[in-house]
Amino acid sequence: MSKTIHTSSMRPVGNLNEEHILGNVASLNGILADEYALFTKTLNYHWNVTGPRFHSIHKFLEGHYRSLLEVMDGVAERVRILGETPLSTMKSMNEVNQLNEKNGGQMSASEMIDDLYHGHLKLQTEIRNVLEADAPMSTDPGTEDFLISLLQKHEEMSWMLKSHLD
Repeated sequence: MSKTIHTSSMRPVGNLNEEHILGNVASLNGILADEYALFTKTLNYHWNVTGPRFHSIHKFLEGHYRSLLEVMDGVAERVRILGETPLSTMKSMNEVNQLNEKNGGQMSASEMIDDLYHGHLKLQTEIRNVLEADAPMSTDPGTEDFLISLLQKHEEMSWMLKSHLD
């Protein structure tokens, strides 16, 4: 029978101790903040793209921001599964996010795509770093599996973006 930790909320814990839960939640919230920043950039570029490839890039970016919205929802739900509260205000996300904001109205379509491509690469690095921080993940296979799936999603999205740059 699994042991339950009693804090401000009930948690499904298994082998995961309080310190590992809080470490994983901090990592997930950091990823959530960067996902939100990347979502916002993608939406910004969707609104501001111009030029001969307008229609195809506008539609392409719409698919990406919709996917990122689902990703953010999944990250927030994983935090809730761990019994904690996800970051949920712009202020709290801006304090943690590591992606720089840019004005899409002043960028070419290729610059936008390149910026998004590099944003996805940064998230891939961040996710890999969390996965390599062995101790918390070794006792939380649910979060580990979730992050591996998230990494694969960002790999696919960055591959699609890079295809527009070649």
